[in-house]
Amino acid sequence: MAARWAVLGLLAACMASAAKESVLNVCMDAKHHKTKPGPEGVLHGQCAPWKDHACCTAETSTGAHQDQSYLYNFNWNHCGVMPEKCKQHFIQDTCLYECSPNLGPWIDQVRGVGAGHWGWERRLA
Repeated sequence: MAARWAVLGLLAACMASAAKESVLNVCMDAKHHKTKPGPEGVLHGQCAPWKDHACCTAETSTGAHQDQSYLYNFNWNHCGVMPEKCKQHFIQDTCLYECSPNLGPWIDQVRGVGAGHWGWERRLA
């Protein structure tokens, strides 16, 4: 009986490990993301921490740092000149969203949009 519980415990641990790996090694199916995380060599500025295992390209990381970025047709200074500390915060947030392969727990398929379209939401649980 004890052996059976040990085997079941080992099986549960293996399944939990596999599930954890699958949500922590995934890129979103979105406009500027790669299909699989992997090394990128050189990423610009605040996106550099993800260079060894990134969901973004070097071009995307450069776009995240531009005041008028092609990424989402957005200008950091749309309400006047943004203070540098604020801009750095939003650039870091953009790098996390674009480059991190560890957002799997927050990725949720958008319903009603069609297959292959993904979104993400921040859960406050």
